[in-house]
Amino acid sequence: MWLVIYIFIIIIKTFIYLFLSLVFLIICCRLYFQPVKEVCRCKTKLDGKVALVTGGNSGIGLEIARDLARRGARVIIASRDVAKSAEAVRDIIHTTGNNDVEHRQLDLIKFTNIRKFTEEFNKTEQRLDILVNNAGIAGVKNKITEDGFDIIAQINFIGPVLLTRLLQEKLEKSMPSRIVVVNSILHRLGKIDLNDIPMKNVASHYARYSRSKLYSLLWTRALSRRMVGVTVNSAHPGFVKTNIFQRSKYLTKFLSLRATKWFYKTAEEGAQTCIHLCVDPQLDSETGGYYSECKIQELPKEANNENLVEQLWDETFKLINGF
Repeated sequence: MWLVIYIFIIIIKTFIYLFLSLVFLIICCRLYFQPVKEVCRCKTKLDGKVALVTGGNSGIGLEIARDLARRGARVIIASRDVAKSAEAVRDIIHTTGNNDVEHRQLDLIKFTNIRKFTEEFNKTEQRLDILVNNAGIAGVKNKITEDGFDIIAQINFIGPVLLTRLLQEKLEKSMPSRIVVVNSILHRLGKIDLNDIPMKNVASHYARYSRSKLYSLLWTRALSRRMVGVTVNSAHPGFVKTNIFQRSKYLTKFLSLRATKWFYKTAEEGAQTCIHLCVDPQLDSETGGYYSECKIQELPKEANNENLVEQLWDETFKLINGF
């Protein structure tokens, strides 16, 4: 009997020790990855400005769109889900009092749709002051699009490259204007392979996601050197609880949305650095940077390799121009 009680006590003590160790680890990781939750403090008004936010019908994109609308901008949400986007538009109008908010259908998976979207936009809109490339995807199986790219590569990198290229003239005519690209700290885990930019031969969705973000960061650097009167910057929003992992396997979804909920910011908190890059007057001439918590961060070594940055640019446009 005493042996049973002794064993039970040992099990309880072990469980408590493991639980406290896990809590300590979570706190340490939380402080390391997100030591602060900075907010954009700028009071800049955007009356007369036009802002385009991809993926603006949910999560970070929705909160960016809401903030820009609250500042008086005409806001256009570009996303695939028409019903969800209509609901987002109603929500933004209701919470900001700005009626100049609309949705336009955009599917980054298809080059034909991107070209159709930009053709219509360039015909109907007189200006474009802020472009936020926010739409992204993660946690999906390898699937090749009709344009010949892995789905993660196309939505996170190739699609925004083409979209921005086709809107470049409108942005430059509206200068000073800004491009903000939502990135991720997970770009640090990415690997460059100029022979497989479409990522057809990368099996792991984790590897494809991190690589797409690294490619995006290098593209942002190259683009910043080419734009006239337009600043181009990337932002890591932090670990935000959004639906980006909604297509993941159950375990990944559980770990990303439940088990590690202590890590997460809200979507509104995660939007702050992007908003900062959109509106802070002190950034009028700052371009090619990577920001987190509203402060500029050190770039990865790949982004400081000018030859590599230019090679990725050239190879990417060779692929795009083939379609």
